[in-house]
Amino acid sequence: MFYAVQCIVMAGGRGTRFGSPTKFLRKVCGESIIERLLKQLESVCSHILVTLSKYTIAESKSLCNSYEVDCVELSGGGYVEDLTTSLSMCIKPPVLVLAADIVARSSIVIAKFVKRALAEHASVVTAVVNKGNGVEHAVGLSLFKALGGGDWTNIALPPNLIMDVDDVKDIEHAERVCASDT
Repeated sequence: MFYAVQCIVMAGGRGTRFGSPTKFLRKVCGESIIERLLKQLESVCSHILVTLSKYTIAESKSLCNSYEVDCVELSGGGYVEDLTTSLSMCIKPPVLVLAADIVARSSIVIAKFVKRALAEHASVVTAVVNKGNGVEHAVGLSLFKALGGGDWTNIALPPNLIMDVDDVKDIEHAERVCASDT
C-alpha cells in the first residue's frame, strides 16, 4: 500500500502537557512511539522528513542515522510556525503530516486514512477521534493536498485505531490496545 506522499513527522514541540519534549521516545507496544511510527510509515511514504528543535534534537539524533529519513532542526517556536516551515520544504503535495506522538494500531490505519483523504475534495484533511464526550479531537494526522490554504475537512476514526499521546494516561491506553491485539 505505498502512496506517493511525502511525510513530515513533527517532533520539535515542547511537550508541556506531558512534561517532556521527547515524549515520543517513551516506549509503547515494546518500542518508542516514534520508532513504531517510522516503521509504519515505510509502507506509506515516498520520503520522510522528521522535524526536530532545540528541545528535542539532542536526544533524537540517533533516529536520523537509524532510519531512512531526513532530519531538520527548526525553531521550535510552535506547531503552526514549524509546520509552515516544514511544508515549504516539500516539493509538491500531497504531504502527510503526523505528530511524532501518535500511536496507530498498524500501518494499515495510516494507509487507509491516506486513501480516504485523497478521495476527499478538501485541500486539507485531518483525522479526528471522539473521546467519548461528543467532541472531536484532532489526533495529529493530516493530509495536505494543496499548500497555501483552501478548504478543510475531518475524517473520524475509531479511537482504538489511532491515539494522540498527550499524557501518561494516553500511554497506558495505548498499551492496553496493544495488549488486546495479542
